[in-house]
Amino acid sequence: MRRIDFEKQYNKLFPDAETKAKAFDMIAEEVYFCNFGRMSKSDMETLLFSLYIDRILDSAEADFSAYSDYTLSKYLGITQSKVSNLKVKKELLYPYEKFDWRTSFKRVVEKARYEEGKIVINIPDRNLYLEIKNAVEVSGGYVDVSLNQSLLKVSPDYFIDLMLAVSDENDRETIRANLKKQIKSKNFDKEYLEKMSFGEYIKKNGKELGIEFLIEVIGKSIPGIGPIVSGLLKVAVENRSIK
Repeated sequence: MRRIDFEKQYNKLFPDAETKAKAFDMIAEEVYFCNFGRMSKSDMETLLFSLYIDRILDSAEADFSAYSDYTLSKYLGITQSKVSNLKVKKELLYPYEKFDWRTSFKRVVEKARYEEGKIVINIPDRNLYLEIKNAVEVSGGYVDVSLNQSLLKVSPDYFIDLMLAVSDENDRETIRANLKKQIKSKNFDKEYLEKMSFGEYIKKNGKELGIEFLIEVIGKSIPGIGPIVSGLLKVAVENRSIK
C-alpha cells in the first residue's frame, strides 16, 4: 500500500476535529492525569488499536472483511497474529458496547456446512469464535480445535444447543413447548429439560421421538436461520451423525 492509502483510511475513520479530539482525550487520560509513563507499551498499543477498530465497527460492524486480520495487518503494518491478539486484549480492556455475538453468529451460520460428522463454520473474528466456543462448552459440548483457529467444528447434537443459545427466549420457549407436546404424546420423560440439554436428549431419544419431526420443530422455531439449521441437521441424519 502507498502512503496515500493509509492517509485516506485515517481520514475516513477520523474525518473531523470532533472524532480526533475524542480519541485524543482517551489517550490523554492515560498519560496526562498525573500518570505519565505508567502505561506499558503493550497497553498503549491496545488503546490505540481500540480507538482505530471501534471507528471501523461503528460504520461497518456487519462487514467482517472491513476489520479482518488480513485487512488490519495491511493498514497497520503488523502481522495477522498480532492483530488477532490485539482484538482479544482490546475486547477485555475496552469492550465494544455494540458487540452482540448472537447477532454476529447468525450472519456466519449461513455458510455453515456438514463435513465428516461435524458442523463446520468459518468464524472470521477471534472474539466471536471465543464467545461461540464458550456457549458450546457451557451447554456441555466441546469444539474440535484445529490449526485453523477460524474454523469452528462442533457435533450436530451440540450444534442444536448452540442454535438454541443464540435464539431469543420466546423462540426457545416455543421449541420447548413443541418438544414437550411431542414427548408427552409418546409417554417419554418430560422432565428432560431439567436433566440434560436438548442436544443430549435428542441424541439419546431421537429415534423413538422421530428425529425428523424434532428437526422440523427446531427449524421452524428459529426465525431467519431456521431453514439453514434444519438443512444441516438433515444432512447429519442422512450421514448417521444424529440417529
